[in-house]
Amino acid sequence: MINLWENLDNMSIVKKHWQETRYTFNLSLSLAKADFKLKNEGSYLGIIWYLLNPILTFTLLFLVFNDRLGQNISNYPLYLLFGIIMFNFFQNCTYESVRIIRESRWIIKSINFPIESLILGIILKNLFSHLFELIVAVAVILFLDANAAGIIFYFIILLFFMVFVFGASLILSSLTVYFNDIENVWSFGVRLLWLGTPIFYAIEGQTNLFYANLLNPMYYFITIARDIIIYSRTPDAWLLLAGIFYSLLVMSLGLFLFRKLKTKLAEKI
Repeated sequence: MINLWENLDNMSIVKKHWQETRYTFNLSLSLAKADFKLKNEGSYLGIIWYLLNPILTFTLLFLVFNDRLGQNISNYPLYLLFGIIMFNFFQNCTYESVRIIRESRWIIKSINFPIESLILGIILKNLFSHLFELIVAVAVILFLDANAAGIIFYFIILLFFMVFVFGASLILSSLTVYFNDIENVWSFGVRLLWLGTPIFYAIEGQTNLFYANLLNPMYYFITIARDIIIYSRTPDAWLLLAGIFYSLLVMSLGLFLFRKLKTKLAEKI
């Protein structure tokens, strides 16, 4: 009889957690849709901007680096493009997450709701724009007459990538409330990360840069995506394991830190 009651209690706890998770996700999705529409309202370019942004960045970098850094890189246009769109997703999500808690301080102080939904809403909103960037990537793949079948597997990579970005965004958003300089530090840090990540160059033969990138999660996600989509090959097992490891590690740290600090967020902001 005792075991029966324990099982019922466990089922009740699981059901409660599921309902809370579902509520948080639905709220985040609503926030993402509203913010996405609001951002494009009154804009002459609107959604087209999500296509122009990666195209213009890609065009500029391609013209500058193709004859030098791109000479020894197979299928350099796609190599460059996937580096750009994946880093864009990471950069946009973390930039917005650094500011979101302070910008939403009056809502946080006035309404009781899962604050995590603000961060998840940012991830989902940027996912919408990322899908438009993928349209550009598919168009380039077809234009270059490359194999487009690998793009199907990108969505599996994207799932783990989103987990990593969500965890990083949770860490940054919670720390910003306690340390005012985080926004400035991250603005500088993300530029260093852009230069240190092999986006428009290759690191083969550069031993020091290779070892430095072993500590860079972005290196793993971008390399895995390039291997599967551009070169139609299975990534090395250590790359896959490292990508999964960083996803789970950063997500776990983000959730732990955010939940530990969020009870005092209203006081700090």
